Amino acid sequence: MLRFFEEYSKHSALNLGQALQGLRYLFTHPDLDTVAPRGTLAHALLSARLRSKRFLNDLFFALFPPHWHHTPEDLAQLRQLPLSMWFQCGYCPWRFTESGDYRDPLPADVDRRWDPRCMRNENLS
Repeated sequence: MLRFFEEYSKHSALNLGQALQGLRYLFTHPDLDTVAPRGTLAHALLSARLRSKRFLNDLFFALFPPHWHHTPEDLAQLRQLPLSMWFQCGYCPWRFTESGDYRDPLPADVDRRWDPRCMRNENLS
């Protein structure tokens, strides 16, 4: 039972971090830079629309147990990092590698609006 709550809380922390990152950058999204110039009203409105959908999605998945939509291997990865690190992985994903280690050194031109669902991932390759 403790393992269930550990996995659930860490998964919720990750998704809550993602939701808050979406609010932090509500009016700008890197995928829309090619659709409308950054800093324009059109970019802000399109970004808010996309991020609002993802915000609701992240909150939805923060509530539901990860056991319903993740593999046992995914759940095992959740146990490897502390809860606070999972929140940070969601809130500032550009700072971490796929394994959860800090990206060191951080690229000078890193786009802090980025998240793993962005279409263009070349910023962190």
